[in-house]
Amino acid sequence: MQKLVKRAAQAQRQAARRSRQQMEQENIDYRMRNRTALRSAVAEVRQNLKDARRARQEDWEMGPLAPKRDLGFNNYGAFRENVRQDWSNYGLHQARPQVVEQRCAWAGGVKQLNLAPQDRVVIMDGPDKGKIDRIKSVQAENGTVTLETHHRALAVGMFESPARSQAMPISIGSIRLVYPIRNPETGVTRDVVINQLKAVPPNMKSENMTLDRWEHGNKWDRLVPGINVVIPWPEVEAPEYEAMPADTVREQVEDRTFYYSLLSPPMPEQVVDELRNKYSRFRTRHEPWYVEQKEAEEEARKGQMEAAKSMQTPLDEFHEMQREIRDSQGEPELTDEMLERIGRVMAKKKAAALDDAGVTEVSAQSSSPSGPGPQ
Repeated sequence: MQKLVKRAAQAQRQAARRSRQQMEQENIDYRMRNRTALRSAVAEVRQNLKDARRARQEDWEMGPLAPKRDLGFNNYGAFRENVRQDWSNYGLHQARPQVVEQRCAWAGGVKQLNLAPQDRVVIMDGPDKGKIDRIKSVQAENGTVTLETHHRALAVGMFESPARSQAMPISIGSIRLVYPIRNPETGVTRDVVINQLKAVPPNMKSENMTLDRWEHGNKWDRLVPGINVVIPWPEVEAPEYEAMPADTVREQVEDRTFYYSLLSPPMPEQVVDELRNKYSRFRTRHEPWYVEQKEAEEEARKGQMEAAKSMQTPLDEFHEMQREIRDSQGEPELTDEMLERIGRVMAKKKAAALDDAGVTEVSAQSSSPSGPGPQ
């Protein structure tokens, strides 16, 4: 049985090592593909900038004779790299934490970002500067958002499909929240651009605090520092799940249909061999008859070894007896007499070696100076 246990343990170690090596290789492949995709996207952005500079120069020099580039059927200005829609590349690339924190600093930081879908924001940079739009989705891990109407671009598929308008991610640092606030002095309510937000503990008695928001939304309130005005969150709608005929409803899941019994196995023994590999190397539990068979084989092997010992010659028995005596005595120890004899032999050999070389030994007294040195 010890052999079976060792075989199962070795198989588990080998499988774990192969799995670890496979995961490491997959991570390397993911990083290589991610690097290639990012390089292609950056190269496309640089090429677009170069083409824009050349077109601007031609328009300046040629004036009315400049060519019309946006013809409607030549996909002018469209991009082909899908990474530009999601620079995280489906989670394979992570922006530096310092950059993400800098983008989200005005909105309360990454951990408690005070922005949500359906918030009205104003664009601060780019060709759509000054336009107001609503947030479609928030990517807090990258510090970007997508808008519903503005900041879009034409995308072309890999099979030369017609160009379609796609929402492009925009940095959170390039937008600001817009919310109507009433002026206490004039009593006029108008849209105000909010440049800073702060997360505060929630007011559980507020009308904006609902059960849907507590379960599916943010559990803190957002405050405008300086004026102490709480900006309510957009209304949170609970997701609705439609049960299909093939789905298992909650009542069926909670209904108990199996009861354990100590008198009978949970399934027939024949079914166990169908569910698992009967001859697997990872198997650690075996049938009683198989265990008895392996133990009988082990006893037979030990009997063969005893039979081989009974056929020893007198010389083999003598050698075995000597080994047992040496093992019982332990390591030998050198006595003072033996050390003295070893020293005499070493001195004799040293003197003979010096005579053969024709040199004499210099003593410590002769090497020291005879008198005091100069004062």
